[in-house]
Amino acid sequence: MYRILCDRSPARELGAGLRWLKKDGQIVEFSTMNEAGAMAKDLTESATMTNVKYTAKKYDSGND
Repeated sequence: MYRILCDRSPARELGAGLRWLKKDGQIVEFSTMNEAGAMAKDLTESATMTNVKYTAKKYDSGND
């Protein structure tokens, strides 16, 4: 499983922080790194704020 990590810089009004990307309150997951990477790239390129970096990461739920 792959997810997108949102890395908020300290320059943000809310301060620094790491969070998984969510949509409608649920963490967004992808079955391939290519899908997650493409979404992270799109988010980064379309971002109006430069204080957030999006990175695709492998996530191990520990249930394997």
